[in-house]
Amino acid sequence: MMQLLHKGATCLTAFALSGLVLAGCQDSGSQNATTTTDTTAANDTTALEQEMVFAPGEYIDWNTATLNGKQPVLGKTAELYRVLGQPDSLVSPNMNDVCVSFYDQKFQYAYFKHSQLEVYGDTAVIGTLDFRSNPQLALHTSTMRLNHTTTLDDVAKEFPEAVKGQHMVTVENLGQLTAIPLATGETPGDDAWILFFDKGKLVRIDYWMPC
Repeated sequence: MMQLLHKGATCLTAFALSGLVLAGCQDSGSQNATTTTDTTAANDTTALEQEMVFAPGEYIDWNTATLNGKQPVLGKTAELYRVLGQPDSLVSPNMNDVCVSFYDQKFQYAYFKHSQLEVYGDTAVIGTLDFRSNPQLALHTSTMRLNHTTTLDDVAKEFPEAVKGQHMVTVENLGQLTAIPLATGETPGDDAWILFFDKGKLVRIDYWMPC
C-alpha cells in the first residue's frame, strides 16, 4: 500500500493500482487539475496510463459537471467567488516545481479550507474538493449530487463496475481511504476523477491528470 501525501502546495494525491505506484502531479493541468505524488516523488505516469481501466459507460462528464450546481468545473473566477466566497489564500507556485497544470501558463492556487482550485486570471479550474472541511461543497453531475452525505452505496448504484474496482490507499492527514477512479467523459482520456471514501462516506474528489 502506498503512502499518499501533499508535497508542499504542489502535489496532491497518489494511489496504486494493481500493486503499481501511480504518480502524477497536480499543480495544475490541461483538462485536468488534480495532482498526485508518492513518497518517492516519482513522476513516471507510465504505470497509470497502462493500468487505469475505466468501466465502460461509467463516467462523470467534465462538460456538464458543476460545483454546487452553479459553477462549471472550468468557469469564471468571479462566479466561483460568488459561489464559495473569497478564498482563504491565493498562492503563486514556483512554476519549476509544477509538474502539470490545466493550462501551460502561470496561475495561482486558490484555497478554500482544504479544497484547491487553479486560477488563471478570470478563469478558474477545479482541482480538489474536500468535503470534510467544506461540507457545503457538492459536485453535481447529470444524475446525482456528490457531497459529504454521499455514501459508497450511493455511488455503487450509479457506477457499479467502478466501485467493484475500488482501491485502498493511505492519504496524509486523511488516513486509509477507498479510492475510485472515474473517466471524465464517454470516451476516456488520460485524465480522471478520483473519489475518496472514509468508512463508506465521500470525503474528497480530485480532478487528476498525469504529470
